Amino acid sequence: MVDVSAELVQLSDLDELTGPAVAAVLDAAGWEAGRRNPATEWVTSWRRDDAHAWIQGDGPSVQVEFTVWHRDVEEEWPDPDTYIDDLYDTASAELPGLVAQLESGPLGARLESSEEDLTDGADYIDHTAWRVSGKVVLAGVKHDDTDLPVQLVVVVRDYGTGVEDDSGEWL
Repeated sequence: MVDVSAELVQLSDLDELTGPAVAAVLDAAGWEAGRRNPATEWVTSWRRDDAHAWIQGDGPSVQVEFTVWHRDVEEEWPDPDTYIDDLYDTASAELPGLVAQLESGPLGARLESSEEDLTDGADYIDHTAWRVSGKVVLAGVKHDDTDLPVQLVVVVRDYGTGVEDDSGEWL
């Protein structure tokens, strides 16, 4: 699992998460630029080792999602419903290690727990979220669609700002 702690420190220190600022942080941290969204001035997908990062939204404020662990859902398994539950359990078992890594890392002392729902309406199988320097940092397990893998993600966004895609859907 790729450690994104250094990136989280840099992102939390930004006054506002803008596409160009986030792209500069990822580039400086050695992430490989991927696909460029023609609607933005910055590269929106990034890769380092087995991890992926996406800059979501077209500004001015964006959200960054790091996928640090993922497992594909294979349709040829005898009982996909049973297997998907096993994947959820496996991903949820990885979450405490990721949370411990973040809490003991360079950003750990600045992470503030909150009783507030910091998911911004997103649906997570399991998650832990904090506030830090006007930002939300969330580590969670998600599965967006049956065709997509089960993922362990770290999300960073400005506190109090949701990110919408071009059709008005919340990301």
